[in-house]
Amino acid sequence: MALHNTVFKQQIWEFFCDDLESCLTVSKLKQSNPNAPFKGGLNFTATLAIFSVIELCAGWWKGTAPTSDVIASFIQRYLSKYYVRFKDKTLAKKFYEVFRNGLSHQWSPKASGVAMDFNGNWLINKTGEIGQEEILLLNVPTFYYVAKQGLEDFEKELNENEEMRKLFEARYNKIVEGDYKEMRILRGMLENQNE
Repeated sequence: MALHNTVFKQQIWEFFCDDLESCLTVSKLKQSNPNAPFKGGLNFTATLAIFSVIELCAGWWKGTAPTSDVIASFIQRYLSKYYVRFKDKTLAKKFYEVFRNGLSHQWSPKASGVAMDFNGNWLINKTGEIGQEEILLLNVPTFYYVAKQGLEDFEKELNENEEMRKLFEARYNKIVEGDYKEMRILRGMLENQNE
C-alpha cells in the first residue's frame, strides 16, 4: 500500500470519518430525544474538524503549508463537483473565512450559524434575521458529505498522479518531522520543570 493510502486509511477514513460520524450520531440523538444526556449537538466541533481536514489535505495537495488561497483552490478543485457554487474560488475563499476563521478564532462563524439538518440536502442557506440582517447557515451533514466525496476524489487522483504523490510525501514527511521536533522540545521543557 502506498504511503498516501496508508495515511488516508488512518487519518481520513478512520480518525476523521469515525469522529465526524460520532458527532452526527450525537446530534441526531439529541434532536430525537430532548432528555438525551448531551448538552450540545457538536455543530461547531464537527465543522472545525471538517475544515481542519480540508486544510491538511490542501497542504498535502500543494506540498506546502496551506494558505487561504491554497485552501480555496483545493475547495474549488475537489468540492465544487458536489457543491457547484465552489467553482467560484472567491466564493470558496470567503466561505472558508466566514465559517472556519470565525469558528476557529471567535468560536462563532462570522455573523452566521451552523446547523445539523438531517432532513435537508442543502449546504448554505439563508435563515431568519438578526436585527436587520439575514444570516447564513452552514449545514454540517451536507458539508461532511461534500467534503468526504471531495477527499475520495483527491485520494483517487493521488493514486493516478506520481507528481502529486511526490508533493504529498514531501509535505507529509515535513509535517511528521516538525511534529516530532515540537514534541521533543515540549518534552524537554516538561522534564526540565520536574528537576
